[in-house]
Amino acid sequence: MTMIDARMSPRAEAGFSAVVGSSSRVTPMRNGHERRNANWTGKKRRYTARYAGWTVAMREDLMDQVMVADGMVYSFRFKDHNDYSVTLQSLGTTPAGTTPVQLVKTYTKGSTTKTRTITKPIASTVTVYENGSPKTGTIDDTTGLFTPSVAWSASAALTWTGEFDVCVRFATDEPEFVLPHRDICEVVCELVEVFGE
Repeated sequence: MTMIDARMSPRAEAGFSAVVGSSSRVTPMRNGHERRNANWTGKKRRYTARYAGWTVAMREDLMDQVMVADGMVYSFRFKDHNDYSVTLQSLGTTPAGTTPVQLVKTYTKGSTTKTRTITKPIASTVTVYENGSPKTGTIDDTTGLFTPSVAWSASAALTWTGEFDVCVRFATDEPEFVLPHRDICEVVCELVEVFGE
């Protein structure tokens, strides 16, 4: 589907709780043990907000988002205030020539590491470093690919610093707006992360 390449309003984004979801299959065995498998290779995030006492201007701002997104049809950018930045994140070592590199974020606990592909970076915040020095180039803020202006140095360490968004859609075609008074609004809003857009 088509993505609206614009963020939700900052005042709306700030009110969301975040759930980092997985899809797992747990099979009990006869001996009491169990077999566990992950159905997804990554995590799918869900965001929920319950707003009360919204002004007319705030309500209209969210209504614009609902109308333009056509309910669940179109995805859009969202800032997850729980997880939106990296500092000197390793990208491994340099590839050959001017081959683009994919921005990622790594999560580590003990000896276990999970890598998340970053596809919606905020281009103005991104700096890629080659052996600790900033590297000039262009960042594709719809894929997270960084292409250097000049060839990479051989076997150099790559890192990056910056912020990123999540691609989301509304979780329902029918967000509910409750108006206990004409100038006050209560809203329950849920978003779900979208892969591959």
